[in-house]
Amino acid sequence: MDTAAVNNGKVADNDAISSTKTSIKGSSNLGKDAFLQLLVAQMKYQDPLEPSSDTEWIAQLAQFSSLEEMQNMSSTLSNTQAFTMVGKTVNVVSDGKTIEGVVDSVSLKGSTAYVSINGNSYKASDVTAVLGETYLQNKYGPRTEKQDVTFDYDDPKDIKISLSMGDGNYAASGVYVAINGKLIDGSNMEYDEKNGILTIKKEAISGLGTNQKYDIAFIFDDSASTTISGKVTLSVKGTQPETPEEPEAPDETDKTEETETKDEV
Repeated sequence: MDTAAVNNGKVADNDAISSTKTSIKGSSNLGKDAFLQLLVAQMKYQDPLEPSSDTEWIAQLAQFSSLEEMQNMSSTLSNTQAFTMVGKTVNVVSDGKTIEGVVDSVSLKGSTAYVSINGNSYKASDVTAVLGETYLQNKYGPRTEKQDVTFDYDDPKDIKISLSMGDGNYAASGVYVAINGKLIDGSNMEYDEKNGILTIKKEAISGLGTNQKYDIAFIFDDSASTTISGKVTLSVKGTQPETPEEPEAPDETDKTEETETKDEV
């Protein structure tokens, strides 16, 4: 059943009453300004016949001072932490996107700290991660994927290995390659930097036993002297050509006897 309010003997318009309602949104966080407003309101509207004691006011003022001090301390601590990020690589979220870069500088605008990355300014509170050297080295340093390459004596060809020399400051300019612990001569290798392909010539593989697997290790000349082993294996198959026998060296005794015979004649 519908009901309506009655004001001064007249039925009020429910729609009009509804239109005067105000939406109030609450907050679970009580700031120092809101705390002070509540304290002032409490003093203003207290019962004059039963006023609050001085002890109660002092206790509430102490709570207000403690709240303000804690908020100031939190702000100072956050700003101090922001200054420690200078020179470090961080992740910062801006407009829903994660940006990675080195913090060039930190500045304060009021009580808010801002970090500068690649010439752009971001709130320090938007930094989601500070990246360590180990993480960066693993991400940007020399690397390769797990792979198995094959060499066939019945159809000998150069082998190709997918290999990255790294990126930026973590890149290497050269690499040593060893198969089964034996270094490969540089003249038997070529590196395609554009496609990240290392080619080892077939001449460097001949001589390895057939129907066997060998580990290929890489030693880079980057700042971390990155070494990778156990990721790339070489499978050798096919019929291994026979190594021609070297002619026997002449017997020196026979030469001596022959010389003595000539001398006697």
